[in-house]
Amino acid sequence: MSTILKRSSRNFLWQHPWQLVLAILDIALGVAVVIAIDLAMESSLKSFNQASQAMSGTATHRIIASDGGLDEKLYSRLRVEQGIANLSPIVTGYVKLTQPDPDEDNFKLIGIDPFIEKSLHSGWQSGQPENSTRDLLTRLLTEPNGVLLSEKTAQQLHLQINDQFKVVTDQGTQQLKLIGLFSVNDAVSEQISAKLIITDIATAQEVLGLFGRLSSIDVVIEQDDPATLAAIQQSLPGSALLVSIDSQAESMREMTRAFAINLKALGLLSLLVGMFLIYNTMTFLVMQRRRLIGSLRLLGVTRQQIFKLVIGEALLLALIGTVVGILLGIALGQGLLYLISGTINAIYFRIDAATLMITPFQLGKGVLLGISATLLAVLPPAYEATQLSAVKVLARSQLELGSRRLIKTVGLASILLILGGLVTAWFSGQSITLGLASIFLILFGFGLLTPAITLLFTKIFERIFGRFLGILGSLPVRMVAAEISRTGIAIAALMIAVSATIGMDLMIGSFRQTVAQWVHASLPADLYVSILGDKMTAEKARSDHHLKDEIAKLAGVQMLSSALHTKLIADNQLTKISVFELNESSKQGFIFKHNVADNLWSRFDNQQTIIVTEPYAYHHAVKIGQKIRLKTDQGEQAFEVIAIYADYSGDQGHLAMSRQNYQRYWPDLGYSGIGVYAKDGTDLKQLESRISQLLTTQQTVKSNQGIYKASMEVFEQTFTITETLRWLSAAIAFVGVFSALMALQFERTRQLGILRAIGITSRQLTVLIISETGLMGLIAGLLAVPVGFIVAYVLIFVVYQRSFGWTMAFYFDAGVLYQGVALAFIAALLAGIFPAMKMAQTHPAEALRTE
Repeated sequence: MSTILKRSSRNFLWQHPWQLVLAILDIALGVAVVIAIDLAMESSLKSFNQASQAMSGTATHRIIASDGGLDEKLYSRLRVEQGIANLSPIVTGYVKLTQPDPDEDNFKLIGIDPFIEKSLHSGWQSGQPENSTRDLLTRLLTEPNGVLLSEKTAQQLHLQINDQFKVVTDQGTQQLKLIGLFSVNDAVSEQISAKLIITDIATAQEVLGLFGRLSSIDVVIEQDDPATLAAIQQSLPGSALLVSIDSQAESMREMTRAFAINLKALGLLSLLVGMFLIYNTMTFLVMQRRRLIGSLRLLGVTRQQIFKLVIGEALLLALIGTVVGILLGIALGQGLLYLISGTINAIYFRIDAATLMITPFQLGKGVLLGISATLLAVLPPAYEATQLSAVKVLARSQLELGSRRLIKTVGLASILLILGGLVTAWFSGQSITLGLASIFLILFGFGLLTPAITLLFTKIFERIFGRFLGILGSLPVRMVAAEISRTGIAIAALMIAVSATIGMDLMIGSFRQTVAQWVHASLPADLYVSILGDKMTAEKARSDHHLKDEIAKLAGVQMLSSALHTKLIADNQLTKISVFELNESSKQGFIFKHNVADNLWSRFDNQQTIIVTEPYAYHHAVKIGQKIRLKTDQGEQAFEVIAIYADYSGDQGHLAMSRQNYQRYWPDLGYSGIGVYAKDGTDLKQLESRISQLLTTQQTVKSNQGIYKASMEVFEQTFTITETLRWLSAAIAFVGVFSALMALQFERTRQLGILRAIGITSRQLTVLIISETGLMGLIAGLLAVPVGFIVAYVLIFVVYQRSFGWTMAFYFDAGVLYQGVALAFIAALLAGIFPAMKMAQTHPAEALRTE
């Protein structure tokens, strides 16, 4: 009997290749999106970690500092006075090659002590004998501007040993000499080293203009050596911090945690849509054999054997679909890697190079998700196949009657899920995961409720269409209702995808409006001078002050403001801070989240106070009146929080301090930007031209409109990944609806043959089927509108606030609703064209052959 069952299963699947392929595709697409997001996100973070480890070698800790850097005397003091031997000083900076492509990405210049082994990580090898390696290291110390490149990079730049090439730094154009090559052990290290230039510390300091300064010091501290750890900490100045390499990597990962959770939730949304479609497809594969199953039951096949047969088929399809999904996910992950790493670069921290890294653990997660989702989705149809008696299983009407009874039961459960989702959102506290879980509960609940609502819609449409279009007009509506066990799930899957699209569109639109208003309000000046460059050089501070004085002297300039964006140590971690020199106009650029006192700006300038951004206040639970302790060379100083203001430049937030307060405790690092306020009637184009003549190649001047445009471009870039995933989810729903309609039309062969036999033409049959699919899409679109509103509300006021600390207003956009309904309607119409054409070509005699 087992052999007969397996043969019947195999023969049936081979006789329905389209459904087989579409079932596998449903599984594969859902798995692919989840795998792609996981691979791209993890690869971006691992690339950053590996680049960091490549610099640190065997180091366990790192001494870091704010933008002022470390005085190199600290290294001498630790090594000579404290007797700490396992230290490795490092100088880093970015340079740009003048040839062959001056617009190419920056190269990272790393200055090391060549004779401290751990500075040269194990992944770098000179590719030469040990004696030659020592000679190479000696040349790094003795030859002016000598550097090392990876073998592949040298080939790409067409450079040979002893060739010279030019780079552009803050100090102008510098000439370097290639004195040696290093090789790497694997593809990942090769990707990381592609943009590296290695030299000795003295050369790096000279090229970058960082005389007497270090970027960091790597340290090896054994676990059983707390004395060394304490000695280092006691010797550090107020601008320096000792962190473990592992904790630094973990803090970077924690920084992107909310971003990663939201991306993975989008991937799981695609899998949720896929589960509805897998259920639909597997149900078709079961129900198309109801006659065969009935015959097998009459021959003595047990319910348990039927159940095992269906589960076995699903497991086979799940394995094939998961393997295909993993392969698609790897290919898709390569494309998403660029988008995700670009977003991390724009918002969080710099990733110099990212390469796709595939681990068995991630592939294992994909296999587990694919198989689990498929088996979970197939349990209802497998159970359904075993519950009907051997006689009733041959009757389609019994199936639909049972489905209608089930719809009522599921409808009650769906209401409980929706209410549970709303309650979860309300009481989720600061949990991002619970906020996203509430959206899934709401979507799943409305998905289960869709068949019941569809039946209500069909009753309304049948009356309308029957009155104006007659019997043929009401047939599409009746066909949707008659096959509700199948059409209901297809509509639910499409509704979920479209409602998620509407919710995301409303959220993105609201965020775009909020950011646009914030950017406009934050740009009160007419022109803005951007001053790039390394803030570790004293020369930069002097040149910045000179530039500001020269701009102030220009005709047409009424007044100036300035900002310095740097980092200070607060609560034992480097914290972003903006140092402002404000005038009356620039003070209008702050949007406070509460009422402020009249003496706010007086206290800001003259008392030891700070104001904080909304994300910082949210993530650190900071309230007005609370004091934040900042580390200085004179010890910790307490600064009172006197206001909280809106800021959407990043989700970690930062502090803001007056320049007068800053200069009491920290060194002058110049400026990051200067705001220029023109006199009335001044020609801004001419003023911009005069200012640009004062600037170097590393400095730019833009109008407030230019800054606004650039800011909105960054905004659009950060949401590119969201847009991509949203359309992928819609594509999965389209494929699923197409597969459901294909299977449904093939199942109706006899029914449609009867319609042809009683006089309906091929053209009328085509219109009938397309009308039915269009009606399904219309119902899905109409249901998606209120669900999309709920999703948008939870995203804006729950998920995004708890993920990033931002609050934003809800902006209604009717166009988004029209687009959502149109998307569902057009997708269903397109999905029905091929089945309609296929079934219209069926001859009545062939369709009725079994009668």
